[in-house]
Amino acid sequence: MSQSDPEAVFQTAPVKKAGWPSPSVGLLLALCDGVLLALLGWILSRTLLPSVPEPDLDLTERALVTGLMLVPLVKSVFGIYSLGRFDYAERTRRTFQAAVLCAAVLMVPFAVMDGVRSFFVQALAIALGGFAVTFLADLLLVHGLLTLVLQWRTPVIIVGAGSVGAAVAEKLHRLPWLGMRAVGFVDDDESLWNTRVAGVPVLGPTSMLQAAPAIAAQAQAAIVADVGRHGADLPGLLKALPFRQVYCVLGNGGVTALDASYQNLHGSLALRVTQRSEATYLRIRRAMDIVLSSLLLVLVAPLMLGIAILIKLDSPGPVMFRQKRWAGGNRTFDVLKFRSMHIDAEEQLKRLLDSDPQMRAEYETFHKLSFDPRITPFGRFLRKTSLDELPQLWNILMGEMSLIGPRAYMPKELPEVGASAAVIGSVRPGLTGYWQVSGRHRTSFQERVAMDVFYVGNRGLVFDLFILFKTAFVVLRGEGS
Repeated sequence: MSQSDPEAVFQTAPVKKAGWPSPSVGLLLALCDGVLLALLGWILSRTLLPSVPEPDLDLTERALVTGLMLVPLVKSVFGIYSLGRFDYAERTRRTFQAAVLCAAVLMVPFAVMDGVRSFFVQALAIALGGFAVTFLADLLLVHGLLTLVLQWRTPVIIVGAGSVGAAVAEKLHRLPWLGMRAVGFVDDDESLWNTRVAGVPVLGPTSMLQAAPAIAAQAQAAIVADVGRHGADLPGLLKALPFRQVYCVLGNGGVTALDASYQNLHGSLALRVTQRSEATYLRIRRAMDIVLSSLLLVLVAPLMLGIAILIKLDSPGPVMFRQKRWAGGNRTFDVLKFRSMHIDAEEQLKRLLDSDPQMRAEYETFHKLSFDPRITPFGRFLRKTSLDELPQLWNILMGEMSLIGPRAYMPKELPEVGASAAVIGSVRPGLTGYWQVSGRHRTSFQERVAMDVFYVGNRGLVFDLFILFKTAFVVLRGEGS
């Protein structure tokens, strides 16, 4: 394929249905919220109002209307509808802030006005319920319907086919919920033209986006990978790109948007990064671990008993599986899992890897097999649904693990973890974590290590809340290990 005919790339790999631009998705979210809140109001008016005594009926009706109207109003103030569909962590953070503000707005008159306190209590309860319902519906609509079912992802051109650009393309492919799909690279390095990077074609130089409008028309936005590479030429590059939306990637992802905000220093763009208090965060995290793990252990006890019985019926061997895992430094602990493999799994693995070079290469890359014959029939179900990890709630209650954290690595894996072990070992391993909701079994071992390092450097309550919500989606979709 010659450089003079870059459009042939798209003839051999036609672009799928284009995504919606962010303003359209924001409008769709606002309309969705309006319909849901109207439905919620109708349901509450049929269930709540008939049980209210006549003297309080008028007050309750006002509380219902006030609580429902506050939800879209406060969400608009926090710019949630203008976020589009790309940044779920930021949407989670702003929704949490909006709910807190709404509670504060209603609690102030509650504290100072004696006569109508019940009004503010009811309005607050209705508003918080409205926030929860619309937040989950937004995720289901954008994450589930548009992205996963309809594959409605915005096509983008990546400027720069180096290591950063390749990482961005791989991330967009692995994480469809980001809402973008790379359709091509442009790069001024002639040696990369007409090759593929991360499975995406390198079309030619950056200037071709202006010279060949048909190429630029295949995308709705551009991502400038590795901004530092362009230096003083960056402003000119941004003006030359024929797209209304251009995303600039700053470095290798060492700073998350949850810590940073952009500031205008009289024409100079600055990134303000907020340093957080670790002590308070860790105390809150430990309290959450104790409360939630103990509560969940009580709730799932009947389920765990049923799983134990089915494991005994499925294959010979113990119900529980204990394995040494690393806890930082020279410390280890026994992680608990429901047994999902045959009792001679280690011997089977050695025979498999010795006899099949392809399986050995897969295991060396991912430290697991896509189809593992060692897994029992019921164990396959347990892994797909992640139910095999329920006993780890006991590890969490005992303080050996946390609900959210890095992967619990085996001691024999530490040489491959390398220098990153010092960072990862500084916090408790987690039942779930950033890598589990970012591709999980589709990620290589080194990608998991990099994601664990990223989590440790950027962990916080909002980020943890985001991971918990994402974990629920991953489990419901059956993306077990």
